[in-house]
Amino acid sequence: MVGLLLALQATVWLNFLNKLDSNDLISTMSKFLFASLFFIFNSSFSVQLNANQGYSFDDTVFSDMHAHPSRFHRDHIDSIGLAEIELYLSQGMDLVVAAISTDMAFQGNYVTADGVIPRGKYKPLPGESYKLTMERLERIKKTSQHKKAVLALSPNDVLVAKDAEHLSIISAIEGADGLEGNIQNLYTFYEMGLRLIQLVHFRANKLGHVQSYPYSPGGLTKFGKEVVLEANKLNIIIDIAHANTETILDVLEFSKDPVIFSHGGLKSLKDQDRALTDQEVILIAQKGGIVGIWPHGKYIESVSVMVDYIEHVIKLVGPEHVGIGSDLRGVSKYSEGFGSDANFHSIVEEMTLRGYDKPTIGKVMGGNFFSLWQKVVN
Repeated sequence: MVGLLLALQATVWLNFLNKLDSNDLISTMSKFLFASLFFIFNSSFSVQLNANQGYSFDDTVFSDMHAHPSRFHRDHIDSIGLAEIELYLSQGMDLVVAAISTDMAFQGNYVTADGVIPRGKYKPLPGESYKLTMERLERIKKTSQHKKAVLALSPNDVLVAKDAEHLSIISAIEGADGLEGNIQNLYTFYEMGLRLIQLVHFRANKLGHVQSYPYSPGGLTKFGKEVVLEANKLNIIIDIAHANTETILDVLEFSKDPVIFSHGGLKSLKDQDRALTDQEVILIAQKGGIVGIWPHGKYIESVSVMVDYIEHVIKLVGPEHVGIGSDLRGVSKYSEGFGSDANFHSIVEEMTLRGYDKPTIGKVMGGNFFSLWQKVVN
């Protein structure tokens, strides 16, 4: 259709110019000017079309490695909202990891049927963190039962959903406090649909230690090692986001599978607690893992800077070891250009402008994460 419109436009102008005296210098100059302008316009339009064609990526599973859609984990809601599902689909996304921050029972900042539990320090009763986790796993199941999205239990589920133009959701926990030190709870969560486990969040727990304040020394605990090994047996993806260096190194040693660091920054570009050193990035990549860059406006000001981070990982370890973890509805300020409307397209646009080809962009936008899940399952 576009080619036809260009051809018709060219025909109209050429017919007009041909009516002029062919010996007329002005006519000759007009024809030359027309040909030049038409070539420039056509070339520019073709470049724009090629860039837009990158948004389809029919053979790639666009994935958000870490998010809290609709703040389902903290707000008192029945399931993830349809508007949030449609937002992801409008951005060409196929898969989102919906993470439950199970340390909420210790730190508050969530809503129950009885009202708001303010941010603070709490000592939950035995079973409280487990119950909170189960309730939110049920919310994800209800999202699928209400036909809003597909609860993906395997990579094949995602491919089937993608063909039907449905969004897939992976159930995840952020901070495995909800296990409450009982390995049987991991199996219960798995039966509820859990397919990704982030070991720690904002506090040291019964599994390991965190990279941010309040700092604590040490790596994986005995229970943490048990969880890693059992997660491997269940083909659950392991996420080491928020973990300190010692815990990261222990997970890389004990896990038979590649792991992800789903969302964070890079100390070489901005030295802050929630960032990895270049050496940590290299070790994760050597294990076959992925580093997720997040659009957190406090640390990564714009999508352009975000792509600087992506480029740094690509130059350091290759394009197969980087992805996107938006932390959508989990932070108060997003990178300019990404925003609270989750403009994943802006990342594609920025990478296209920098000359990255479709296969490389596809890897970053989720192909790497989906391939890792396939490896973990296989």
